[in-house]
Amino acid sequence: MKDWTKIYASSQLATAAMVVNLLDENNVPAKLLDKKDSSYVFLGEAEIYVPTDFIEIAKEVLKTIELDTLNA
Repeated sequence: MKDWTKIYASSQLATAAMVVNLLDENNVPAKLLDKKDSSYVFLGEAEIYVPTDFIEIAKEVLKTIELDTLNA
């Protein structure tokens, strides 16, 4: 994913999917890369990438939510 930067990672796939939806709602293109092990679901992370041009906007959007409560 050239010119895309990882801005968030979570061990919870559902949390990462919610973050991607929030970014999409704010017109920030985002891709979810699931690096969780299919045999051992407690291993690995779901990573979120955005285009380099959208990093600052994505960070501002992420500041508006409490990510710690999503991961609980």
